[in-house]
Amino acid sequence: MSEAVAACVGEQELVRLAAARGRTLTPDGARELRELIRLDGLRPHLQALEGVPVEALRADLPAVAIAERLLPGVLEPCRRADQEWPKEIWRSIREIDVERALADLSRRRRTRQAADARELVLRHSVSAARDLQNQDLVTRLEKVRDFIAVEEAYEAVLSVRPEWWRWLGPSGRFTFRSDRRDALVWAIAARDTGAVSGSTLEMLADSAVRAVIEQEIVTVPVSATASPAAPATSSAARLTAGLPAVAARTDISELRALESWYVKAVELFDRVAAAMDALRTEPDLRTALELLVDERTHSFGAVDASRSAYRDIQATLRAEVEARLQQTPYSVHAVESEDLVGAISLIGALERELRDAVRAMPPVRGRLRVAIAGRTKSGKTTLRKALTRDADRTGIGRGAHRTTRKTSAFDIGSVTYLDTPGFAAKDDDLDAQRARAACDDADVVIWNYADTLRDEESAELQRLLLSGKPLLAVVNVKDRVDTPDLLQLFAQRPDRAFASASGHVSRIEQVSRTARVAPPVVLAVHSGAAHEALSAGDSELGDRVLRESKLPELEQSLEQLLAQRAIPLRAVRLAEGVRTPLAACHDRLLKELPQIGLTLGALERSTPSERAALLDAFLLAGRNTHGCLEAKRQLAKGQLLDVIPSLGGMDHSQKWNDFIVGLELERLISGLESEFAQEMGKRERVLRAQTSASGPQDGEGLHIQQRPDARTRTRRSAAAAKGAATALLNSFAARGTPKELAENATKVNPAAIAVSFLLHAAVGAAKAVSSEVDRTRQAMDKWTGETAAEAEAKLDELFDRVEEQLTRTIDHTMAQVDAQLEGESADISRAQDRFEQLRRLQSAVRSSLDSIDLVLVRRLLTLAGGDPAAVHQARRMPGVELRVWTDAYRVTEVRAYLQDRLVDVLTERIEIGNADD
Repeated sequence: MSEAVAACVGEQELVRLAAARGRTLTPDGARELRELIRLDGLRPHLQALEGVPVEALRADLPAVAIAERLLPGVLEPCRRADQEWPKEIWRSIREIDVERALADLSRRRRTRQAADARELVLRHSVSAARDLQNQDLVTRLEKVRDFIAVEEAYEAVLSVRPEWWRWLGPSGRFTFRSDRRDALVWAIAARDTGAVSGSTLEMLADSAVRAVIEQEIVTVPVSATASPAAPATSSAARLTAGLPAVAARTDISELRALESWYVKAVELFDRVAAAMDALRTEPDLRTALELLVDERTHSFGAVDASRSAYRDIQATLRAEVEARLQQTPYSVHAVESEDLVGAISLIGALERELRDAVRAMPPVRGRLRVAIAGRTKSGKTTLRKALTRDADRTGIGRGAHRTTRKTSAFDIGSVTYLDTPGFAAKDDDLDAQRARAACDDADVVIWNYADTLRDEESAELQRLLLSGKPLLAVVNVKDRVDTPDLLQLFAQRPDRAFASASGHVSRIEQVSRTARVAPPVVLAVHSGAAHEALSAGDSELGDRVLRESKLPELEQSLEQLLAQRAIPLRAVRLAEGVRTPLAACHDRLLKELPQIGLTLGALERSTPSERAALLDAFLLAGRNTHGCLEAKRQLAKGQLLDVIPSLGGMDHSQKWNDFIVGLELERLISGLESEFAQEMGKRERVLRAQTSASGPQDGEGLHIQQRPDARTRTRRSAAAAKGAATALLNSFAARGTPKELAENATKVNPAAIAVSFLLHAAVGAAKAVSSEVDRTRQAMDKWTGETAAEAEAKLDELFDRVEEQLTRTIDHTMAQVDAQLEGESADISRAQDRFEQLRRLQSAVRSSLDSIDLVLVRRLLTLAGGDPAAVHQARRMPGVELRVWTDAYRVTEVRAYLQDRLVDVLTERIEIGNADD
């Protein structure tokens, strides 16, 4: 009990804080806000949830996953352009035609177009830009153009996606807001798990409510526990259940006093609660108590007993829904299929709607409400005081100024009378708004007519007549009876006071005919005389004046109107309030479930064939790429003969690297990945991650000896010849003339002999040079062979590495796609399970609707005086308000009670059917 009182005090504090910030909270709203503040996880996410739109809170987790996958890629060019954005230069540069300015600034500076464009640009920039050349301005304008282009691309993405993506997307630096994403996921999870309702969570989108939440979190310790459990004693449980209904109208100090009072009287209330519990199980006690209740009940009848039946129906259905609807996790692959995402989103929306539909419970009890309305200064307060037997004159108007400015409530028996402000005030329509709201909330309206019917009054009277609300028109006779003599005169000649009433009755009937509705019951009453009779010194005179004022006739007519019209209408409204959300959910289930079933069935059937087609396409692409790689290997080996002579020099590494790069091996891998991505794109899928090519492919790994140089060989031959000639001359000088030349000096020409000798020496020198050249050629041939072998080995190593990379890419992609399709199949299976749960719950909702209809028709039958057990089944039908089934021999009886007496209570007709048929 103490915890319940503390909860009510906290709710009133929230109402006060919200009112200080211009936000009006109802008691239910304060209760929801208190539960929201207590929710675990709100504190760390509160700042990130600032500015969250309601649409985002209504989103689904698959939609958030799609946004998380798409937005970073779209925002990346915006981020890069933002880094180059010349904020220190440009202010309002986007207000000009950028393309035209670029074209004009590119002209010669002295031209008129360039000068005009420069002046236009400088007009939209700071003074620092005046020192820039036209070409610098062109550079910055090109950045502006690029920035505008990426912004337009981003806007194009959002134009086909939910607008709340902006909230997840660009911050000040055009980056994806992961903290906002986490906060949004938390909010959606809190809603989907039923921790809070959708309407409660949407309070976070209200800035005034957010301010209340932040202040409350700072000033009040936050507990993550659930609402306080009901106390052990049954009396405390009843008090706790009823406390929120009256806490909003109770001061905090009074709530504390209630807590103290309960502690003192707890034993007494436990005995009362035990008797109430025994009422359900002890037939004799039940009969005795019912007789006692009948004696003490106001003649209008007891409060609608069908409320507890509706609560039982709702509680049973709610328990079944909460037991079956469990949160289902999906894999990251669920968002790859738009159809699957749509089906999951629809299932989630239906589950949330079903939870919300069973969360609202009808109130335990309620009083009949009668609103007294009419023109300002028509005597409404006087009539209310006469009806409630209140002799006090406070609040009764005097003169031309209106007195009642707010709606006030007064109880008598089981009826609450609402004294409303008047219509047709000249200086303020707030009174009319308050009176209209009270009339809409009431079960019956007493229209207090005085003297005339102005246009404003006539319009409001027609509105009430057209609404179908039970209406009792009272012509208030206003002859003065404020002295004992006048009161005595009225008692003797009451007909004189009521002489003009017939004309007013005709005026009300004329307004009804204009509105094309049946005229209400019209009574002439002297409420002033009835009120004066309460304080009359002569009791006999007072009783006579009260009778002649016709107030008893008004009370009798009101009692009859409440019994015949107001109570049945309230029963219908109560049933409709419980039934409407369930019916809306059932209709949507009936509409959406077949479509979801078809979608999931098509996905389940198409997944195996799509999987086989994808894997076949990947295998074919892999074989084609391997074939291209082998062809490139043979081509590269054929090109080695042309490449090897250029190796072995100072630029050896660069030439080998150029040769390797020219093979364009990395394009094979990237091309294969692109082909995989295209195959996935044809099926509206994406690859989440791809293998990347190996490291740099250059010539650092090719180690060969330096190539023998041709010029070195020529220089070595010339040196050898020169050395041979020098040796020959030295031989002549040292040894003299050769022997052959001396012996034949007389016979042969000495010059010929010398030449022969020289030729012989030259031949020897040539042989020496030739031997050196041969050695050099042999070294070159050996280097060429070794280099060719090393280069071919390196080529094979490189191609083998690329082939391994291709194999890894194919295997990785096929494994990824296989896992993706396996995950999607599991997701489809999970969605199928949730779909089947919804189908089973649809029949439970249908059964609950039939039970509500049965309670309603039995309640109406009881009000009409029939036996409620006569009706076995009831259901709302298209074009028919209610169809009921009963025994064949009781069809006439049930029709007489329902159709003949209560058919006008419902908007359409009631049909009676034979249960055997």
